[in-house]
Amino acid sequence: MSTITRLPAVETPSLVLREIELRDSLTFSSFMTQEAYQRHIAVRLASEQEVRAFVTRAVARQGDERRTVFHLAAEEKLSGEAIGDGFLILQRPRTIEIGWGLHPAMWRMGLGTEIGEALLGLAFERLKAENVWCKVMGGNEASARLARRIGLRHLKSHPDYPTAPGHHGLVEFYAMSDSDYFDLSY
Repeated sequence: MSTITRLPAVETPSLVLREIELRDSLTFSSFMTQEAYQRHIAVRLASEQEVRAFVTRAVARQGDERRTVFHLAAEEKLSGEAIGDGFLILQRPRTIEIGWGLHPAMWRMGLGTEIGEALLGLAFERLKAENVWCKVMGGNEASARLARRIGLRHLKSHPDYPTAPGHHGLVEFYAMSDSDYFDLSY
């Protein structure tokens, strides 16, 4: 269980990753409801109201020392708008699942890599994870490349994994240990 009530903001060259705020609802809606964004994620929010409810729930959990899920906004430094998101889910002792998403208009600009690297840093350095993993939906080659680029190693493929309510499909699993993370070059 976590005893951390809030994660610190993390700056990357182009972004600030910070805990979600209520003001993020509208900008999140602008990309989270797009088909291109939803294509390779498990939780699909269909409307601005669903995104607002998700953000409200995430904000309400902040400050709870028992929480095990941290949702972050990736705010572009230049515009001050959230253009992506990330999450950390604390699981077995010292094991954390990470995940990321990015506004489709911002794909292929290196911003997903910045989000992924920041999530690894928070998981290993702030939350003291021993192991970090992520899942990548079948066909999401961009996220698979991103996982490898930030140092995660392919663990296994699961051909019939639950990918969304009522749906199953191919999911690839990637992971990294704390010793691998601290051996990465900067």
